[in-house]
Amino acid sequence: MFSDRLAEALKTNQITGNALCKRLGMENRNYTNWRNNKIPRGETLKQIADVLNVSTDWLLEREGANTPDEEKLLRDYKDTDTGGKRIILNIADMEAKRSRSDREQSDEPLNNTTKKINFFDLAMKQNPNHQEQQNQEDNEELKPFA
Repeated sequence: MFSDRLAEALKTNQITGNALCKRLGMENRNYTNWRNNKIPRGETLKQIADVLNVSTDWLLEREGANTPDEEKLLRDYKDTDTGGKRIILNIADMEAKRSRSDREQSDEPLNNTTKKINFFDLAMKQNPNHQEQQNQEDNEELKPFA
């Protein structure tokens, strides 16, 4: 239900319904209506989604809609440079392969538990020469300007 998705997004963003209304320049009674599952229309729905960093499709529980985490991943991906995009794609590919392999071995449904990853270590596996280059630069003697 819309009201459940709205409550989840508010909690994730650590914002109250009344604070949301204030940011949107609306009266608090609007939030009461939304909690009672009265779905806002058009531009209001889009503004709510924008403030809460979710898609309107997700708020409306449309099939195939990206979750807030997926939306954040897409935004972050778009904000990275070419090297960052390459690293993100490599990580996604490796994780997808690992997950498929784990599922095939266990014959269990996908479990969406999250595991923290040390992305620096992972990136170093992608470019092992980077750390060696960095160490060489760190060990070079500093010379005064001429």
